[in-house]
Amino acid sequence: MKKRIFTNGIILTQDSRQPQVEALGIAGDRIVCTGNLHHVRAHMGSGTQETYLEGKTLLPAFNDAHIHIWKVGDLLTYMLDLRDVVSIEEMLDKISDFARKNPEKPWITARGFNEANFSDQRMPDRTDLDRVVKDRPCHITRTCAHVVVLNTRALGICGITRQTPVPAGGEIRLNSDGDPSGVLSETALGLVRKFMPAYSPAMYREMVLAAQEKFLKLGISSATDPAVMPDLLEVYKAMDRAGELKIRINAIPVLVPDGDTVPLPLPEHYRSDFLTVNTVKLFSDGGLSGKTASLKHCYKGGKDQGVLRLDFTFFRNIALKAQTAGFKIATHAIGDRAIDLVLQVYESIAGENSRNIEHRIEHLGLPELSHLTRMKDMGVHCVTQPVFLYELGKNFRNSLPDFYLDNVYPFRSVLEAGVNLAFSSDAPVVKDFSPLTGIRNAVDRTDNTGACIAPYQRISVAEALKAYTANAAMSNNDGDIKGTLSSGKLADFVILDRNPMETAPEQLSDIRVTDTWTGGVKYQLQNNI
Repeated sequence: MKKRIFTNGIILTQDSRQPQVEALGIAGDRIVCTGNLHHVRAHMGSGTQETYLEGKTLLPAFNDAHIHIWKVGDLLTYMLDLRDVVSIEEMLDKISDFARKNPEKPWITARGFNEANFSDQRMPDRTDLDRVVKDRPCHITRTCAHVVVLNTRALGICGITRQTPVPAGGEIRLNSDGDPSGVLSETALGLVRKFMPAYSPAMYREMVLAAQEKFLKLGISSATDPAVMPDLLEVYKAMDRAGELKIRINAIPVLVPDGDTVPLPLPEHYRSDFLTVNTVKLFSDGGLSGKTASLKHCYKGGKDQGVLRLDFTFFRNIALKAQTAGFKIATHAIGDRAIDLVLQVYESIAGENSRNIEHRIEHLGLPELSHLTRMKDMGVHCVTQPVFLYELGKNFRNSLPDFYLDNVYPFRSVLEAGVNLAFSSDAPVVKDFSPLTGIRNAVDRTDNTGACIAPYQRISVAEALKAYTANAAMSNNDGDIKGTLSSGKLADFVILDRNPMETAPEQLSDIRVTDTWTGGVKYQLQNNI
């Protein structure tokens, strides 16, 4: 078993008992000891190789607690990326060029537009897409993934007309003539899913491999994929058995796919060094940037309050069954009305939680203080995304009344309430999913125009680092094996070219990851990723 000591740099353990040490000793895939160099050398014994950090900073590898792994890979391999477009015309030019270069594709698919970045802030519709793609169905997904736009050909293939019943918790938007505009949201996306070509296991594998290489370059050694369908789950298992997973994946299967009224069967529990299945996923509302998150009050300038996707009884029955089978429940809830529903359900099944399972709320965009108190009492984790403030902040400022905007994504309040705050990116909802960018966003809370959003909800660099390491591991029930550099835990760590604790907030995202180690193994990163 190979033994190694790291020293001659800054070692930040994220362990409150010993926050900074002089040396770290590992053997095989585990951390053996930390402390001053003399102590570590004595403990590790002879035959130990020493690695000199040369002033760099070593800390636990980052854990993105909510990122759609295969979808990140899809945009690196098969799907057109629209996240940089700043007008409908630019978007259409890219789609036209993509269609021309891919004549073999039966559907033209793209993702990432955000109408808030367009000068007229207009949502595109089928007439726009028809201008550039008429011969094939075209399906473009808004950056939030809760809204899609179809061309006329796709609407026809899916049989969506003015007579099509709107699924509960969904929306088929109509034009001035009463016909479908091509814009669908939330559960109505299920009307399209069964008509689109399915990805093959080989394609999924290619996406995952591309994504994990990118993750390792950013210092991410662990990631939670929070919406896994059964076919993807089998691919993850096959890749795990083949030894192809180089990041530790917590796969969370979806229980109620878009448009379905009957839940999927519960998955089997699964646990290996690189793949875990112990949590299931539900959606209670939509996205805040697309104004489908469910609010108690109206969005700015209208009467819209978003979409509540579940009713209490249906939700509770599914949640209780999952909890009884030993699964954590991770529920997407952004708006205050949706958060209230989730907590009502969690509280209603708490008396039957004999295993003391700690559930999660994904995003938690607009919690009330009473919500945070209830979460603390039940041990519910908050898994949220500081990068939303930067990339989607303009949407929030455009659509939220001031009393909501002043409390959106309230990281300081979450910490003060004693709720575990775990960070993530939700990529590819956002383009930049570097944890160091997320840390900067949590500290400065400015959007990409320079506007500051709810500045009193800022947190410190130390708190943000913990949210991306120790707290993220806790949200997956993995705090006993990773998240801090402590004896007996996995040797998963990252080396940075400078100390984030001594870096100005605006320069945090400029810090460079020089090495990522997983299980005591340093990965050679491809320069072209």
